[in-house]
Amino acid sequence: MKLATLLYIKNEKGEYLLMERLKEPNKGKMSPPGGKLNTVDPETPAECAAREAFEECQIISKPEDWKLLGIIAEKNFPGIGNIMIFLMEYKFPLTELPEKCNEGEFFFIHPDKFFDYDIPATDRLFMWEKILKEDGELFMMRLDCSNYPEVIIDS
Repeated sequence: MKLATLLYIKNEKGEYLLMERLKEPNKGKMSPPGGKLNTVDPETPAECAAREAFEECQIISKPEDWKLLGIIAEKNFPGIGNIMIFLMEYKFPLTELPEKCNEGEFFFIHPDKFFDYDIPATDRLFMWEKILKEDGELFMMRLDCSNYPEVIIDS
């Protein structure tokens, strides 16, 4: 099983930082930045979030600047297989749009406009609803992506 983080970063207007991905998975789709946890020299999800935020967005942060919002386990995600994703929220508003990187180009998008864009099925069907709820409650779910883009909650 692979381990990864997705980074939920907002600006002062409440818009989220999304990337139009240049690579798989989700090439051409709008998704939060993030990446795989280093498992050779083990790192926590917060350490991964800080590292990925710098690598992709040039955001200098510390692990304590990140809050765990939820954990999603995806079974049979296309091109990846089984993956556990730690959804991490940056505790501070971002004031500037990061420059394009080798992973994609960044945009600030208001939640009211998310579904005007091509976003991954798992994000569209499950993740954004939980992220936007903002009740402070940690959530966890397991999704079966075997028939992607049809995704079901796998209990």
